[in-house]
Amino acid sequence: MDAGTESGTMAECLVRYGLAGRVSWFAADEPAPGRGEAVVLRTPRGMELGEVLKAEPSKARAGEDSVGVFRVLRPADPADLERAAEAGRLRDARFDLCRRIVDEEGWPLELVDVEPLLDLSTVLHVLPLGDLDPAPVRARFRVSCDFDVHLESLGDEPEPEPEPAPAPAAGRCGDCDCGGGPCSRKAAKARADAPGPTPKPAGGCGSGCSSCGVAALRAGARSGR
Repeated sequence: MDAGTESGTMAECLVRYGLAGRVSWFAADEPAPGRGEAVVLRTPRGMELGEVLKAEPSKARAGEDSVGVFRVLRPADPADLERAAEAGRLRDARFDLCRRIVDEEGWPLELVDVEPLLDLSTVLHVLPLGDLDPAPVRARFRVSCDFDVHLESLGDEPEPEPEPAPAPAAGRCGDCDCGGGPCSRKAAKARADAPGPTPKPAGGCGSGCSSCGVAALRAGARSGR
C-alpha cells in the first residue's frame, strides 16, 4: 500500500482514452486533475493519453493487474502531447506492416485498425474469425518488429443468458389470481358477472384459476342467477 492510500489522499478519475473512446476509473494522487485535462495513464494496454471526465475521492473502482492498480501517472506535458502526435503519424505504416504479417501467417482474424500508444506499443483492433490464441501472435510481432502488440477484439459481445421463469410459489398454481395469469381475467369476469358473492374454490391456490377454481366461481355465479 502506498503512502497516498495510507494517508487517505488518493482520488479516482473517470477517464476517456483510446480510439474506441473507452471510459474507466483510474487511481490518482491528490490534488486530482480536473475535467478536460489531458493525462498520461497506465492502462491494461500500456501507457497512453487520456482525457479526465470527472474526479472523486477514491472508492477502489480502478482495475489492476499483476503490476498494480491502473492509474493516472501525471498531467500530460508538451512532450507527451508530441509523443501522442508521433504515435498517430505511425498508424498508416504500422497498419500496412501488421496486415502483411497477418496475411503471411494466415491467422483467423481480420485486421480492422491499429492504434500506436504513447509507449509506441500497438493495439491491433481485430475481428476474430475463429479461435485464436494471442500468445503466438504477440510472439511473432515481437520477433519481426521493434514494438509489442496487444489484440483487442471488435466482435459482438455474447448475448446474456435468458433469465429463467420464476418458480410458482408454494400452494399456488402459477397461473391464477395470485400470479396475474390469463385465468385471473377469467376469474375476475366470473366474479363481475355474479349477482352476489361467489364461493371460494377448494383448489390448490384458493384464488380461482383455470385448474383449481374458476369453474367453481362460474358455477357459483350461475347458481345465484
